[in-house]
Amino acid sequence: MSSNECSGKITGLGHIGVFVKDIEKSIDFYTNVLCFECYHRAEVSGDDGTVYIAFVKSGTCDIELVQFPVTPEKKDGPIDHIAMAVDDIEAVQARLTEKGVAFETESPIHLPMVFDGVRYIFFRGPDGEHLELNQAL
Repeated sequence: MSSNECSGKITGLGHIGVFVKDIEKSIDFYTNVLCFECYHRAEVSGDDGTVYIAFVKSGTCDIELVQFPVTPEKKDGPIDHIAMAVDDIEAVQARLTEKGVAFETESPIHLPMVFDGVRYIFFRGPDGEHLELNQAL
């Protein structure tokens, strides 16, 4: 299948996800030291407590800062994932599934409280890199 025959498109880099221990300290560093802008914050309630999310950007560099109630043990290190923006998450997921990609969940997860809503799903690249398809709604 050539790139012209692909259903759904990866439209660019969505963001780089970084797990942090103290979201306020990280926001301060990115905004006051690196001169990024914090342009979105969200809280997601879960069984273990609240997950705090902040998006910071400078130019075309978007970073998602994520603080969990309990810092998870991460084999990937603090840079957890690279998100790719897509225009049709189901179409891209179906195409990648046909090519043998195994996803971490059966279907995309919807977060209505992040921006005006996003849908995402994770998978691994050939060297174990943690990748995300991300569709803004």
